[in-house]
Amino acid sequence: MNIRCSAALALGLVCGLPGRAQEVPEQIQAPSRDLDQHTIRSNIEYRLTRGDLPKLSFGIEKPKNVEVVGGGEELLKSCLSNATIWSKDPLMFRLAHSHATEIQSCRENESPSMHAIFRKVPNKPLQAWVHLDGHGAQTSGSRMVHFGEFIYHKLTLRSNDQDQMFEHLQRSFSSSLQTQPDPVTPLTGHEQFTLFASKTLTRAQPYASSVMSSAFQLFSPSDVWGRGIDGFTNHLTASFTQRVATYGLQSGAAAVLHEDFRYRPSTSSNVWKRTGHALISTVVLETPRGDDIAFANIIAAVGSGIVIHTYHPGREISARPGAWNLAALNLLGFAQGNLWTEFKPDIKYLVRHKLLHRN
Repeated sequence: MNIRCSAALALGLVCGLPGRAQEVPEQIQAPSRDLDQHTIRSNIEYRLTRGDLPKLSFGIEKPKNVEVVGGGEELLKSCLSNATIWSKDPLMFRLAHSHATEIQSCRENESPSMHAIFRKVPNKPLQAWVHLDGHGAQTSGSRMVHFGEFIYHKLTLRSNDQDQMFEHLQRSFSSSLQTQPDPVTPLTGHEQFTLFASKTLTRAQPYASSVMSSAFQLFSPSDVWGRGIDGFTNHLTASFTQRVATYGLQSGAAAVLHEDFRYRPSTSSNVWKRTGHALISTVVLETPRGDDIAFANIIAAVGSGIVIHTYHPGREISARPGAWNLAALNLLGFAQGNLWTEFKPDIKYLVRHKLLHRN
């Protein structure tokens, strides 16, 4: 209940921002994305300028791929013979495609990778389609991120962001020339622990949230946590335990899956788009390769819900809150944190300059 109230308050603050966000100085506004629009075909054509693959000509572009009408045979030969550039997909990795047993498919070993699909039909020319993936060939280390990308596309009915894909291509070209390293550095173990500690142990905010929510139990008619000071201490114990379980699982899952779960603010100046970005980022992870499912957040929300439902620390009655209810509240807590991070500069500006009239 307290988490829901806090989230409602945060959303209320957000609703008061339209028309005011434009007053925030430029230095706290994120830059807008380049207006150039890229397509699957234009990105494939850009990839081919490297000169290490056969020349191709294209036909119809669909939402997920573009048809190859010239150069398909040469591309298939390159796929089957050049193991330095290509990896062939076994049957289990072709099951997401139609006619899985009749096609051949290859992916480039680097990232982003061209994914080429070939189908031979008797008495007909070779059929071929290509698109770009953000994760390279399917290896033991990348299967989870490929699976996350697949689930993301199925759940959201969205294809890869071709503008992001073009930016990723540019970085890969620069990296191959040793002129510009990839700007994304994986979190180290020390950084993972620092993030976990800041959300549970080393900052005042976690304690303040737990104490404030527990203080309401002093006046609550419910006896779930006990009465009086017992209700306060029991709820405080439960709140702190849930926070440690949630963020501990989040950090552990992110380390195993190589996810960077730090929130990245929206590049838009529109309040409602920024709000949508903050809420979607609860379950969708924005990466330089494109959008993926935020598995660490989901594992943490559900795992913590199961732990607290099973052991129900601090509760003095046998009724349990329900693992799925707790998981939903955990996700709501992640969304609340994202909203605060997104709009914190705007709110600080409004308080300082509009309410307190400080320069």
